[in-house]
Amino acid sequence: KPSQTMTTRSTPTTGATAPASSNASTKTCTMEDNNLLNTIHLLIGSKLRVTMTDGRVARGNFVCLDRLGNIILDNVVECRQVAYIPSSLSEGEENQSSYEWDTERSLSQAVIPGDRLAKVEIVKKEWEERVGQSSIP
Repeated sequence: KPSQTMTTRSTPTTGATAPASSNASTKTCTMEDNNLLNTIHLLIGSKLRVTMTDGRVARGNFVCLDRLGNIILDNVVECRQVAYIPSSLSEGEENQSSYEWDTERSLSQAVIPGDRLAKVEIVKKEWEERVGQSSIP
């Protein structure tokens, strides 16, 4: 009978796992890892709000999460705040006015690098509909 476990190596910066090589430190996938993967599969297609470390926010449908922690979204709207400080005619002028406004752009798909993720959110009702009703042990 084949074994039900898989050997992986942990990536130190992202915590993601990859197939183990002969010289890598190894660990065994646990039932908890399988539950996490099942939960991620249940979330495919759900509407997510992803905040990046530079302040940008992307809203879109969850397509995939790769082993490096990158998130792919579909039908994305990216929001960010833009600031403009006009150059003054005299260098010593202290009361410069700055202008800030919000801007949006629509993208068919976007890859958000895992190292730029600050926060990932989902509407509680959608979470409960997708994950709360599932049969995850």
